[in-house]
Amino acid sequence: MDNRTRFHRLMRFEPVDRLPMVEWAGWWDKTIERWRQEGLSDTLVDPGEIREHLGLDTYRQYGIGPRKPSFPEPAGHGKGVVASMDDYRAVKNHLYPEPETVIDRPLLESWARRQAAGDMVVWITLNGHFWFPRTLFGIEPHLCAFYEQPDVMHAMNEDLLEFNLRALDAVCAILTPDFMTFAEDMSYNHGPMIGKPLFEECLAPYYRRITPVLRERGIIPFMDTDGDILQLIPWFIEAGVDGFLPLEKQAGCDIALFREQYPRTRYIGAYDKMVMNQGEEAMRAEFERLLPVTKQGGFIPSCDHQTPPGVSLDDYKTYLRLMKEYCSKGAP
Repeated sequence: MDNRTRFHRLMRFEPVDRLPMVEWAGWWDKTIERWRQEGLSDTLVDPGEIREHLGLDTYRQYGIGPRKPSFPEPAGHGKGVVASMDDYRAVKNHLYPEPETVIDRPLLESWARRQAAGDMVVWITLNGHFWFPRTLFGIEPHLCAFYEQPDVMHAMNEDLLEFNLRALDAVCAILTPDFMTFAEDMSYNHGPMIGKPLFEECLAPYYRRITPVLRERGIIPFMDTDGDILQLIPWFIEAGVDGFLPLEKQAGCDIALFREQYPRTRYIGAYDKMVMNQGEEAMRAEFERLLPVTKQGGFIPSCDHQTPPGVSLDDYKTYLRLMKEYCSKGAP
């Protein structure tokens, strides 16, 4: 069974020969620095090439963001560049490039050939409607803006929606992604950062306009949001998104509970990265924890975020050996 067939059958809850071997998030830069000292070749730079070198399945991610190179950098982490509608109108000159001018067409064409052969699974990442306004307002002003400047919030999200739809058209003129992720990060270890009324007012209308377009093209929408997502799952299902990652264990995510309450949702992640330097027994126990859900389909076990630098290359190779074992053992 080739990589694309396996992925799509699993996401349709159909039997597969084995689970996909996927590391969706890659690794911290400090992790790669450590692994270079432990034998990883300096010639391996692209995350996709590193995945293949380590024996993972061939998956490629392509991000399409709404900023032009001229976008002014904020004063520091968590800071913003927009405090009013006038600020937003001024900064729009540095946003929303024509997608055809920023997409790496030769790269996507090379991926399209491998995708058509069944060898490669391709996904794209778009900015989400919580994430993007936060990058413009800054973290704290963004949360206040839901109450104090909803008109600016809606203007940003309307413009983002239009950009994302154009970007989707431009990519699909070359290849149709197998799935996609919205970058959101709108939850933390005690749940979502906003309540459902604000979600329905400021985010859901835009998701309800893009998710039908994705589904018409056969692209599976996933929500990439860290933290505890239990409350968020039904909100996004109602807005047309039924895939979720990374399902961080440390934030309290319980994939067995998620699957029990929402049995037809799709998941990637859930493997607790904090056990990856605790030896084979601890790593095996974590795969065992996930095994009942993998057998139900619609779920790819993968690190629940980037592999931290406390994990040696030998640790990671043990993890991959166990992943291979459990991807066979856990196939639905």
